[in-house]
Amino acid sequence: MHLQLKGKIEINAPADKVWQVIAHNYGDIGQWAVMIPASSAITGMPAPDGAPVAGRVCSTQGFGDVREQFTYYDEAARRFGYSAAEGLPSFISRAENNWSVRSLGPEKSEVTMRGEIDFPVFPGLFLIPIFKLVLGRKGDQMAEELKYFVENDEPHPRKQKQLWAHNSR
Repeated sequence: MHLQLKGKIEINAPADKVWQVIAHNYGDIGQWAVMIPASSAITGMPAPDGAPVAGRVCSTQGFGDVREQFTYYDEAARRFGYSAAEGLPSFISRAENNWSVRSLGPEKSEVTMRGEIDFPVFPGLFLIPIFKLVLGRKGDQMAEELKYFVENDEPHPRKQKQLWAHNSR
């Protein structure tokens, strides 16, 4: 069974600045996304042409560490895709994401995201409606956090709170 989630957000910043955050600093998603409390780049293996790293490891809420690797990377077109290579829960058979950045002017850009998740028929039949609802909300939240981070050069207040709580332990 297949679930596809799509998102799009306009950011008041040049496309090159947005691309820097999501592509060149790919391993640093944990600095701005609440859904990813921590992340690190995978540097010990070959990266696709033009990519700064081969992938990343994301510490996720509820699922532990997930290793993600680029499936393609196109610097000129400002687009890339990646899939989860390790760490997925057993009830997910495949997870892939595709991101692109498009310039809408000197100080405005658009980020498009498309996620795909495959489940076995059972429990997918029961999980897809739940995942669609929860991940749709989380995707909107992540887009908002990206917009805030790029436009303000600091993490969203939700992320700042998360970082503060983690560092005060």
